[in-house]
Amino acid sequence: VSTQSTGKVAPNLDGSQLEDWHDCSVPVLQAYKLECTAEAQEVTVARAIELKHKPDLISALAHETSKLFSDADVALRESNTEYVTKWRRYLQSKIKFYGAYARSFQGEYLLTQDKCGESIKTLQEAQKLYKEAQVLCKQYENASGNSVGEVRPAKHPFFQKLGPIIDLRLQKSERENGFIYYQKVPEELPELELKATFGLVAPIPFEVPPVHAIFTEEAYKDFTIQQTPGPKITSQDKDDLPPAKETDIGGDTKGIKNDSGCSIQ
Repeated sequence: VSTQSTGKVAPNLDGSQLEDWHDCSVPVLQAYKLECTAEAQEVTVARAIELKHKPDLISALAHETSKLFSDADVALRESNTEYVTKWRRYLQSKIKFYGAYARSFQGEYLLTQDKCGESIKTLQEAQKLYKEAQVLCKQYENASGNSVGEVRPAKHPFFQKLGPIIDLRLQKSERENGFIYYQKVPEELPELELKATFGLVAPIPFEVPPVHAIFTEEAYKDFTIQQTPGPKITSQDKDDLPPAKETDIGGDTKGIKNDSGCSIQ
């Protein structure tokens, strides 16, 4: 649907009437599409962790997920900062977070290949990216803009569990390097695998249904929003609105028994 909207619907809109942050502008539609794809692949990463797939595969999946969030952020780069700042902070925190995941599992894989020096360098980078993700999560929480409830990504178990995992893997690599390998830690980071061998399934082909005959140009002209009287809301009505019930996503990892911290159906 996003592909159809971006490729066929958006170009037919009057671009002169759309700001670059508008919901139907091409940059925003492109960001929606990339973010939806990235969030779908988040489930694939969590499943791969739960099924204990090989660390190099998980690393590649996490790297691809980070790249998708990065592409979504780039699509919004030229948009009005006031309207997309909070959204971009969310995307940027995900870029760093999945970058840390990619480096963490790459470090684990390199150790199994007796490349202890490279493993240490990679896990040090994972630590750095994780700390940067924490900072961006805080910026996201404090940024002005719309969001669904009190969302705090850094409080999610999936996020919280990663930090200690990186620390333990780095300690293991440093310990084994001091006892067994005696390898020099390189200055350059090892390259990440750019393409995962598994991931999301290919999307089902979709075509937008043809417009029904009753939707003529004359019919659309009758929809004049400016002439439609809206409901009258007084200050008393605003005071009487009950607070929205938000689902508590929790933030305690003590009750989490699985490896990823996610509940996957």
